[in-house]
Amino acid sequence: MRIDDIAGHLTQLVSALAEDTIFVLAGDEGSVSAPPFEAFARRRAEAYSAVLHGQPHATMGGTFDAWVVDLSRAIAPIAPPDWLPMGEVIRAKVTLEAGARGLRSLFSDKPSEKETLRVARLGTLAVRLLRRVLSSSRPLDQDDARTLGAFVASLGLPPEDAATLLNEPVVPGTVLDIFGEVEPKVARAALQGAWLAAAWDGLHPREEEAIRAFASKVGLPLDEVEEARSAALAKVEVKRLVGLATVDYMRAVLQDRVPGIGDALPSRVGTLLLPRRYRDEGLAPIRHGAPVMLARRYGKLTADERTRVLGMTWAAALHEDPSLSRQTLLRARFEHVAEDLEADGREARMLVSGWMSDVLAATARELAVPATG
Repeated sequence: MRIDDIAGHLTQLVSALAEDTIFVLAGDEGSVSAPPFEAFARRRAEAYSAVLHGQPHATMGGTFDAWVVDLSRAIAPIAPPDWLPMGEVIRAKVTLEAGARGLRSLFSDKPSEKETLRVARLGTLAVRLLRRVLSSSRPLDQDDARTLGAFVASLGLPPEDAATLLNEPVVPGTVLDIFGEVEPKVARAALQGAWLAAAWDGLHPREEEAIRAFASKVGLPLDEVEEARSAALAKVEVKRLVGLATVDYMRAVLQDRVPGIGDALPSRVGTLLLPRRYRDEGLAPIRHGAPVMLARRYGKLTADERTRVLGMTWAAALHEDPSLSRQTLLRARFEHVAEDLEADGREARMLVSGWMSDVLAATARELAVPATG
């Protein structure tokens, strides 16, 4: 590839990296000082290659549902998103995306038949529980389809098995059929995922009935059931604040890009992060074109949560691959919203810019090799 062409190809990659950065920061519960950017980039190498060669690929601003599903699959063995119901089931190693483990990994990257059967059995149970909870109080909709698609993709099952799971009808009744032993850690993870799915749009008595019936059938004690319920409700409130803050600050930084990414990116982030019961609260101002009013409303966020919010905001600022002069303006706005959050934005800015620059530099070297050989 000619040197003169390299910059144009890298520009196309910047938007994809910005969107991937937002996805990682939106859903990782680990320390924000060391998000799993490198491991995730390795899993996304094929997608980045497609971007560089102008091939079709899912995007946050375009094919949003497909983008969520693709990235959920990519991050599954690394750090399943904490906003994804049943993400804890993936953390309990109910996924084939990690490949072979233990001694077997020395000779093959394919999971054993035993592990494949285990993931298929436990994953199917979790999908059926999730579908039952989601459909307990209303018909399934596009949001539910995206949630189910992201979780099924994270399981890493063969395409035909995944398609069968996605197209299963909702089985009537309250009690699920359970085949074989359910590992205690998986049972607890499924319970947590079910409560999160129910709490995401507000608990309904029929949802609670279905969850408690499952807990009883797998032998989970009442105190664990109540603890998981409380944890899910608390997480929904945290995600509300994180989502509202990110939407507001992205809009403030990209205020001169409306219509365009100045409202499109905040809308997508709000759909990803905001619990359904609070989504109108966060997205209505975008629909009505209302100005952003910064009033230090997010003081309850922890230091890690503030860094995540600012990291997602700065990634959105870089989405268009802005020129140096444009970055100066964006940085001034960014520092203003960091002050509103009573936080030092340098850590978040360096975290995001650093990893994106590393990926771009490595890609530039690879693209330049044929031209200098």
